[in-house]
Amino acid sequence: MGTHRRPTRPHHLSGETSPVKAMLYQFRGELVVLWGLACLPWILPSQAWVPSIIPLLVGLALRAWARRFIGAHSRGRILSCPERVSGGPYRWVAHPLYLANVLVLSGLASCVIGPHPLGIALALSGPVLLYAFLAREESKLLAKANPPSRTSPVDVTSGKWRSEWASFLPPLLLWLLATR
Repeated sequence: MGTHRRPTRPHHLSGETSPVKAMLYQFRGELVVLWGLACLPWILPSQAWVPSIIPLLVGLALRAWARRFIGAHSRGRILSCPERVSGGPYRWVAHPLYLANVLVLSGLASCVIGPHPLGIALALSGPVLLYAFLAREESKLLAKANPPSRTSPVDVTSGKWRSEWASFLPPLLLWLLATR
């Protein structure tokens, strides 16, 4: 079973990082969307490549599993680390949510672009670079803050879990629309 500790106050790291790093974290979702929009002129017309559902579903499953362990604080705009999560997918991957996001994006890019490796690589290069940078910086900040560790999942009886399931709908609907 997981280690249970008394809840601690979140340790906000925004004061311990540069304004650029804080901005990249704060607007990480918007930056990925802007990258996708910037790539649109170079993306080939839709091929509705059906095997693209595999990375999409694997990414959504990994995202749900990681969210089950990390908790609601990771949804915010401020980088904080109330505790270090070392259970579930965090046992094997330091940043499974970033990996899950790349898998979801690769499924969507594959669906829209089709089986064209160069187009998919172009569409994913910006998000992969952003997530790699953020993962490296978050790992440094976690090492510096040294928060308590937790291996057990968070309580899913709160209403916040429902909002996570709702976040699965846009990528699935986009995939369904692109394959029609």
